[in-house]
Amino acid sequence: AGGQGGVWLAVDPEGTAVAVKEVRKGRVANLPQKSSTRVFMERTALLELGGHPFLTNLHGTFQDDHSVYFAMSLAAGGDLFSLLDNHPEGLPEGHTRFYAACVALAFRHVHSHGYLYRDIKLENVLIGADGYAMLCDFGYAKKLATARTFTKCGTDEYAPPEVVWGRGRSTAADWWGLGILMHELLIGHPPFGGASGQEVFASIQEYSSGGVAAAEALQASVRSAAGHLSEECTAFVSGLLHVREATRIGCGPEGFGDVQEHAWFAPVDWAATLRKEVPAPWVPPPGSDGGSVVSAPDFSADDVMAEHSFDRKKWEPMFASFGPHVREVKGRWAHARAGGQLSPQWAAQAADAGQPGPSSIELDADF
Repeated sequence: AGGQGGVWLAVDPEGTAVAVKEVRKGRVANLPQKSSTRVFMERTALLELGGHPFLTNLHGTFQDDHSVYFAMSLAAGGDLFSLLDNHPEGLPEGHTRFYAACVALAFRHVHSHGYLYRDIKLENVLIGADGYAMLCDFGYAKKLATARTFTKCGTDEYAPPEVVWGRGRSTAADWWGLGILMHELLIGHPPFGGASGQEVFASIQEYSSGGVAAAEALQASVRSAAGHLSEECTAFVSGLLHVREATRIGCGPEGFGDVQEHAWFAPVDWAATLRKEVPAPWVPPPGSDGGSVVSAPDFSADDVMAEHSFDRKKWEPMFASFGPHVREVKGRWAHARAGGQLSPQWAAQAADAGQPGPSSIELDADF
């Protein structure tokens, strides 16, 4: 759960499998101020952005004395990191195009609501039971009050040049991140690496200082590493990895239109993809749950799930936004954390509290 908690497989009262993310209250309260806000930011972002087919949807939140919980849509196919394990030399180009289209449509939705995602990586792109990709983990998502934000966060290998040079980030950083993601999917590794964060940043700085020659060298290296790739594909990757934000694909005056109209996406029917009418390149086997079956897991040595004392008088009013307590059904919920059923009492309380449910999404006119 992004290093912040645990994720459990559970079943709701209607028999639907869901993923339940647990975050310890004591851990949140003892984190530095900026880090402690992530759990609240994630809930707010999921509520505002929910209902899109390529985002994990929040079905409800609740809490007990020790933790807060997010009940979310289940990703039966795991994540792109796990999928790439089965293709160490990279995914086929057509498969990558499908996942890139899903992520691009998700970014379009996120950005249209004034948010930056800020944490794109293979582990944060999940695969649902239908084979479609969806973004998860919105702890770093931020609604912009100004054009840029200067907090350093996310994965070093995905940091854009503007962040490395200390110039902050805009929505352009997410499109750069899609370029890094595509490079990993196609080649099997990111374009900028190193044994430490400093070495990774030095590699990105060297690239960003190299001008046109560096961009051409990157495109040539992608083509040579995977000789089967089309010219349109390598051009799209290098276009996402433009050093100048203004010339980066997705960041010009046409915005998402530059992505949508790129030659590499010529085979894509965007409206049909959004409606999930296009066959996915890989569909998880029936019965997959995206994880492993466990019983009575022991988190005693795991600091993420360890109990920490905290000032309840100060923090409980802030946790109140997570909705109903489940103290009276703690035994049932403890069973649900090992793969059992979510309590009917929670379902009723969540409904009474106005917890969000799935919502429809309309196609915009530019499709």
